[in-house]
Amino acid sequence: MSGDLPTCAVLGSGTMGAGIALSLALGGATVRLWGRRAEALPAALDRAAAGFDFLVTQGLDDPAERAATLARITTEADLGRAVDGAGFIIEAAAEDVAIKQDLLARSEALAPADAITSSTTSALSATEIQSALARPENFCVAHYAQPAHLVELVEVVPGAQSSDRAAEVTTALLTATGKTPVLCPDIPGFLWARIQHTVLREFISLVDNGLVTPEACDTILKVGYASRLPAMGAFEHADLAGIDLISGDAAKAVWADLANTAGPDDTSIGALKADGKLGMKSGQGFYDWTARNPDAFKAKRDEEIIHRVKIRRGGKVVL
Repeated sequence: MSGDLPTCAVLGSGTMGAGIALSLALGGATVRLWGRRAEALPAALDRAAAGFDFLVTQGLDDPAERAATLARITTEADLGRAVDGAGFIIEAAAEDVAIKQDLLARSEALAPADAITSSTTSALSATEIQSALARPENFCVAHYAQPAHLVELVEVVPGAQSSDRAAEVTTALLTATGKTPVLCPDIPGFLWARIQHTVLREFISLVDNGLVTPEACDTILKVGYASRLPAMGAFEHADLAGIDLISGDAAKAVWADLANTAGPDDTSIGALKADGKLGMKSGQGFYDWTARNPDAFKAKRDEEIIHRVKIRRGGKVVL
């Protein structure tokens, strides 16, 4: 299978870059993982290996494939060598448009002229990113969600200057490596982040107005609403409930009452940020993460994702 796939270069050796590299390697692709600092690259390989080992413990990969899979990932601190001969280059640097543009422009100048360049940005405009490239037609966003090696969905977002080929090659590669690509418009937040922000904006409004707690909102979402989402999306639910019902007086009252705050800083998010309470990274956000174990929380998250993957794949081991 690997012979049918382009050589891939992943630019960025952090958590996301290592996860994307592993995802591509699991699908049979040869991957070069580039990092600005050579000394950080062994840790990136360790993260990829740990990700593979977790899949084995969950019955989603064969331990006999470990050496071959990880051998498909090599590391490189020289950008030119990383992209030499690569057919697909994806940047996984910080969410800063200038950083992304600079890295992609430099890699594009060193790569084959027909290479597809990409970014795993979650919300930055594909059109803006590609505006700094000499071959913008070869660019297309591929937004992997964390953990990149576990979450099957990847948003494919062409920019205004992207060619059909850029989206087609990106989609084909993602499909071949076990992902579910979805074509999304180049609008703020694409589709995934828009859903997240819509839910968060409404819940924060209710919390800020003293009507409910963060714990209650998260319980409603996880134990209630999310439990049926894998089997029924929003439009399917509308058809099931009936268009007449979802446009009735009760629905109109809900729509009219929904939050329309202009920005996060106008809510309690702004107050938390001003106090340096930035969530897990600082130990305090909406929750006290000195009392909760962040690593245990993320491990539980991964187990839940794996559970859904197993259901979708019918319990089959991916080889």
